[in-house]
Amino acid sequence: MTTPQAVPPLVRFPDTAIFRHALELPTPALVYDLKGLRHSVGLLVADVATVAGAQLNVALKACHTVGVLSELAALGLGADVASLGEYNLARAAGFTRITATGPAFTIADAEKLRADGVLVDASSYEQLEALCAAFPGEPVGVRLRVPLPEAIENEHSTFGAQSRFGLLATDPRLHDLLGRTGNPLVRLHTHTGQMTAEHLVHKTRYLLAVAEAFPDLHTIDLGGGFFSLYAQRSAALGALAAVDRILRQWCERTGRAMTLQFEPGGGVLGPHGYLFVSVLSSERDHPAFGADVVTVDASAWNYAPWHRPVVLPADPDATPGEGRATLLAGNTLYENDFFGTDVRGRRSTFDLAPCTPGDRLVLTASGAYTSTNKRWFNRIEPPAEWAYDGTGIRPVS
Repeated sequence: MTTPQAVPPLVRFPDTAIFRHALELPTPALVYDLKGLRHSVGLLVADVATVAGAQLNVALKACHTVGVLSELAALGLGADVASLGEYNLARAAGFTRITATGPAFTIADAEKLRADGVLVDASSYEQLEALCAAFPGEPVGVRLRVPLPEAIENEHSTFGAQSRFGLLATDPRLHDLLGRTGNPLVRLHTHTGQMTAEHLVHKTRYLLAVAEAFPDLHTIDLGGGFFSLYAQRSAALGALAAVDRILRQWCERTGRAMTLQFEPGGGVLGPHGYLFVSVLSSERDHPAFGADVVTVDASAWNYAPWHRPVVLPADPDATPGEGRATLLAGNTLYENDFFGTDVRGRRSTFDLAPCTPGDRLVLTASGAYTSTNKRWFNRIEPPAEWAYDGTGIRPVS
């Protein structure tokens, strides 16, 4: 009897050389691990190919660094954009397959994108109405809200029927508008936040059922949320295999073709970025917070407001001391500038040995939603960005 081989994870440990090279950089510095990114994308492309004809795009809202995006374009990924600015960035980075949805798109923007063969998927009834009026009889796409069963709904990480974007498939205005204007609906676009295997299978079944009401529909974008989906790669592979079976059965039964698209952002880029910082000050046992407060030379508020990193000594040869509950503060004059603060303002502590000014730390999972969330509070310059390609570190724009 043979023992089944374990499925390797999507992300492998980075080269120690990244951290040795980073010790020579001025802080703050954001370093992208392009070697690790290429490895993960190669696995992800192979996994998505489990679904016949499926396409993999990257959500540009996760990263605006051309030197990184051009790597993804060269690996064959497409791009999903949320504004004309992101569209121009995608073209500059070399993406040839581009999808688009977001409330920021105007009719003038849609005209420019259509001239390039790119369709804007409406994210509201009013936007869809304006697109139908501007382009009578021409194909349109729409973002849908997907109701999630209570058993898999999570108020902290999923956005089903309660999303503020898109329409419900049961909204009579949608069917009335398309019936009156004659615009064929050709693409459904959805995003429900973080996605588990159960979410993916449910969304596939739901959206294929919706597709039966629209005979011209040929593409379904299932969105991203790959951080949760790939918490266990074997579960993700099982879900993708199930999606392939469901899709094949639907196509056989209906006699229609259907292309599925995915558009992860943080799930592709997040693990492959490291933010290196230096300690500015350290206060032990802050009386109001009940923890140490360590201030570093980068700002969570200005640069990384969405994620909770792992925080480690930047020197790979350092011997960690005994950890203490520590709040990691940014360098602005905003009182709530703390790393690891969630969208509801709840702070997280990190287990860190006592720090002194000049100590270097590294914050993991900084490869997505950092530069794209950039603020200029207090006119503080953002961290310089660098890329590790397997041999050395170079600056990227």
